[in-house]
Amino acid sequence: MLRDLLIDSELFNELREKALDREEGENSLEEVELLEKTVFQRLKKKRSVKKYKKLGVNKRDLKEIIELADILGLDAIGGPSNYELAKEHQEWCNICGRCCRESESIFIHRDEVNILLNFNPGLEKEIIRNKLYPEHYELKDIQPCKFIDPETNRCSMYNSRPQVCRSYPLVLVESNGKAKNIINLRHLCNYSVHLVLEKSIILFDEAIRKLKENR
Repeated sequence: MLRDLLIDSELFNELREKALDREEGENSLEEVELLEKTVFQRLKKKRSVKKYKKLGVNKRDLKEIIELADILGLDAIGGPSNYELAKEHQEWCNICGRCCRESESIFIHRDEVNILLNFNPGLEKEIIRNKLYPEHYELKDIQPCKFIDPETNRCSMYNSRPQVCRSYPLVLVESNGKAKNIINLRHLCNYSVHLVLEKSIILFDEAIRKLKENR
């Protein structure tokens, strides 16, 4: 019910299907479902359905709002983009180091190479052509990332780290010829969970506002 106030159901189903297909290389369906379940446990504490019971809101509404939050950038409805939210709330990262240990390839844009080498000249032998995008680069032998301190989970080149590391948990993908940031949906990443949760809260509140207006 609530989600229908924000987006046409047929359009949502179409966008959801495309989003899952697009994210297949980054996130399995199981990972998506695990993250959504984790967010659900937190959202029902933030926005209890009991408070809105008289409006007809139920747990299914919460789940549908979370599904929408997964695929919709809030900038589409005049809100902050995924990137703006992630940048504004860096405290969501609990420095678990999981992203550094499990990343398969650290993408380096061709415009970043000289800057990266200026600050880290020892990287010259560590940077190779990107296997998928030969005009760009990547760090070789990267899983786990050799630049993470195993005791503190801190990055040894944090201040000059590549943009892909700065943007995590957002992953840049190509969609219809345009670059787009999607959330790396890992349920064990506190940053990812909080990002989807924050978007869900914003969407929920907007849907409730519309619901009250229509009554």
